[in-house]
Amino acid sequence: MNLKNRIAVVTGAASGIGRETAIELAKKGCTCVLVDVREDSLAEALERVREHRPASTAEVCDVSDEARVQQMVEEIHRRYERIDVLVNNAGMMMVKFFDRMSEEEFRRHMNVNFYAPVHLMRAVVPIMQSAGSGVIINVASVGGRLVVPGTGAYAASKAALHAFSESLHYELKDKGIHVGVVVPGGTRTGIFDASIDRLGQYYRRGSTAPPMKIARAIRQAIEKERLLITVPFQYRIIIWAHDTFPGLFSRMLLRMLRPYFE
Repeated sequence: MNLKNRIAVVTGAASGIGRETAIELAKKGCTCVLVDVREDSLAEALERVREHRPASTAEVCDVSDEARVQQMVEEIHRRYERIDVLVNNAGMMMVKFFDRMSEEEFRRHMNVNFYAPVHLMRAVVPIMQSAGSGVIINVASVGGRLVVPGTGAYAASKAALHAFSESLHYELKDKGIHVGVVVPGGTRTGIFDASIDRLGQYYRRGSTAPPMKIARAIRQAIEKERLLITVPFQYRIIIWAHDTFPGLFSRMLLRMLRPYFE
């Protein structure tokens, strides 16, 4: 897809990958709608995006609220008369062992990381179908493929998003709508800010990839209509090792992480 003069909706756009994605798309000619629940940070991100595309706007929205998502998408459609691109990036994570995680916390992971993208796609797909074209990129996670201790709820939600995205890729391709998945690993964002235990801090120290690197991969996934991009590249090798030598991989992982269990 040529991005010039397209309308792109980006969730989780107040910071990190979402913010950098909106800026990257705006530089390529997209008018962006930035979506996030954090109003102050969202306003600052919008200022950066408007340096490149002044017609861009922002929507304060809890994307796990299905009714609010539907209302928001209708408002965006009325404002711009079309939606060409949807980037489902909003996400959350708690590093917490299953026996210490409440049912509410587990459901929150599923609601934000899986059901929210589903709500957005349910609202946007009919608009794209009417236009006969569109691109949806869902930001999953290496954490949904390389599952580590303390991230079970997060991994389950991202694995579900990945699987659902691939199913939609086949269902919608012949209708002119491309659905792709970008799988980031170890990115330097605020997703670990709520982690207070040693294991969470260990994961945070290992998350060093710049958000801009992921944003560029998302832009490439839109332009080239790629089904799957895993970034940074080294995670493709780690996933291969995990899938090829699962027993060895699990023993090495436990040996490395046991000192951080509490």
